[in-house]
Amino acid sequence: MTNVTLKTIVQKQVKWKAKLYLSALSTLVILQIIFGFLLFDSGSGSSWHGRGNLDVQFSTYSLDMYLMTSAFWAFISATLFTTKAFRIDDLSVISSRTSSAIANMIVIVLYSLIAVIIMIASLYLQLIAVLLWKNSPLILDHLIVSPTILMVCFSIICLFGAFGLLLGNCYKGPATVKVFTTIFLIIGLLLFTFPIDLSWLLMLPNLLISLVILSVAALCFALAIWIASKSEVSRT
Repeated sequence: MTNVTLKTIVQKQVKWKAKLYLSALSTLVILQIIFGFLLFDSGSGSSWHGRGNLDVQFSTYSLDMYLMTSAFWAFISATLFTTKAFRIDDLSVISSRTSSAIANMIVIVLYSLIAVIIMIASLYLQLIAVLLWKNSPLILDHLIVSPTILMVCFSIICLFGAFGLLLGNCYKGPATVKVFTTIFLIIGLLLFTFPIDLSWLLMLPNLLISLVILSVAALCFALAIWIASKSEVSRT
């Protein structure tokens, strides 16, 4: 009899899921292209300045909107990974809820890294389009995006993916977990209506911000895996 370890199962599932979920990356590319067209004229923000007969418009092009799109995509995609349609595909390989959750986490982290690359490519393509089609001067603040900024973007996308994975697994877990999740969501929505001062976080160095966000994401991933381990095991 051959014993199959959890590590081996997870490795096989990661390879399987990375290929299976490629459509999610295609969706992100389409979303970024759409937002690139929508933001072509104004960028992430614009302002007008005028005096007499002179009117000047300033447009800012940054990763802000691309990051928001990627974060929303990561949350929705991670939540969909836990739905019944995707769980049925898990039956194509030896799997359990625990190994499936771990594999989903690894795929989300991998896709978050790819999402950052797609973001950068989208921004540069937008800048090239502006140079070619708009008869306007372009002032480059930084030609190369700072690695620490990219680290912050990666951590934020990971965090939203972790939220989606946790939420999806919560409603597949035991009844007590579902009840506590519902209560937590209600409290979260109530707290969301009140302003929360997070200015202290923005004052931290980018690397430290990334570590804080990744720590929260790691906690969400760990909770998702723990809840999955308490759920019924899938059998092939």
